[in-house]
Amino acid sequence: MKKNGLIIIFVVVVLAVLYFIEMSKVKTGGVNNMPTLDNLATDEISANWDLFYKVRATIIDGQSASFSIPEELKDKEGKRLKLAGAVVFRGNGCIMIDNEKTSVNYFFLMPTLGLARACELQPDEAMRWTIRVDLATPWILNRNEMIDAEATVTGIFKIDTSKPYEAAFFIENANVELKP
Repeated sequence: MKKNGLIIIFVVVVLAVLYFIEMSKVKTGGVNNMPTLDNLATDEISANWDLFYKVRATIIDGQSASFSIPEELKDKEGKRLKLAGAVVFRGNGCIMIDNEKTSVNYFFLMPTLGLARACELQPDEAMRWTIRVDLATPWILNRNEMIDAEATVTGIFKIDTSKPYEAAFFIENANVELKP
């Protein structure tokens, strides 16, 4: 009996020592090192999303919303805009060619950071930075390319808040490049 008690105490001591060794490896003060929208290091193309983060949308009824859009973003309307982000395929923008290939006429672009929260977004939040990308020519993709797709798009920026549940922001006549 005494022998079993000593074995139990020994195992508990070993586990406690291992626990303290592992806990000593944890670095504290990491909160300031976490990337957020305020301290995220971005490239020039990703910085184009900054103005979209300042947009505010308020739902009026089930079909319309009012928008507060920064003047700097309004000034970009009608001009070429280049954005990179996560591609979301939905609606009638995709036409299946065969079992492997799909022709994409339009898709929705979201900032990659926003996609992580897309499943929990409220419509008024999603309206702020969901962009419909209308392509200049159809984009032919296979199934694997459509999974977790990220792309860089360049086209003419347009604002149209008449159908906010679809999109309030558009990039028209766009060229697209799939990111590796």
